[in-house]
Amino acid sequence: MSSDHETDSSVENIKSWEVESLSSVEEFDDYSKALDLFNIKSDQDEEPILYEIQKSKISGSIIKRIPILNIKQSKKRKEELEKKKLPPQSPNQEQQKKTTSQTKNKPQGIKYRIVILVIIIVAFLILLYVLSQLVTSSDTLNAHFSLGQLKKNSDISLIA
Repeated sequence: MSSDHETDSSVENIKSWEVESLSSVEEFDDYSKALDLFNIKSDQDEEPILYEIQKSKISGSIIKRIPILNIKQSKKRKEELEKKKLPPQSPNQEQQKKTTSQTKNKPQGIKYRIVILVIIIVAFLILLYVLSQLVTSSDTLNAHFSLGQLKKNSDISLIA
């Protein structure tokens, strides 16, 4: 029964295509004519959208309005067609491109790592300097060092 329902609904629907742009909306019974208009409008930078429209045969109302193609998809299709038109490259050329891209990336990676290493070493040296300044300016350590100075300078030995 469901197959009968599907065939009945497909018989009752009329399929057409609509090109909608900023300036106009035009409907076609032929897909190729709609596609031609879409290409013309996209060349004019009007940002068209191509829709597939299914209408009811009985009432003429729109049942489905499905976007099929927009300007972004159109550009992708054109790029894919241009890629297909280019002659295929030999495996040696592809390997050469990969190796050149890898060699280009390696020195940049090494330079980047060296710069990071230098920054870390400089930060470590600054940290050591700051810590040594804190240690030498501490009161408890100054008292300890002054006791040592007193010991050296005094004539009386503290050890008896």
